[in-house]
Amino acid sequence: MDFEKIPRIWLFLSGIVFVVGLVTSSLCASGQFTLGFVSGGALVLLNAWASSWKTRKADFQNKGRSIVALLGGFYLRLIFLGLCLFVLVRFTKVDPIGLVTGLSVVPAGLFVMLTLIYISNRRPKEV
Repeated sequence: MDFEKIPRIWLFLSGIVFVVGLVTSSLCASGQFTLGFVSGGALVLLNAWASSWKTRKADFQNKGRSIVALLGGFYLRLIFLGLCLFVLVRFTKVDPIGLVTGLSVVPAGLFVMLTLIYISNRRPKEV
């Protein structure tokens, strides 16, 4: 198994979960909920992509420096994400339930990935 492909696969599956959720919320929920879902999902997917890109570009030859850079980038993205969420809830008036649902796109993508890994690692006798 190539462990360098896992973040890309996870991001792809999270994108699929986002699109399915977008279609579902567009058909079944209000416009404010859908706007919240899109906002939260876009924020968390951009955060996951930036984290994956930063980790892939890290130079682990100098371990201390790369760990400081990764943690510093994580905390900067976390602060930026918090500010964006504050602006969305306070000024844009998106539905907070939709926003939280959108923020759960990446963990749902992880759950889908782990389920697919479990299914693919089963022996033929078990199927």
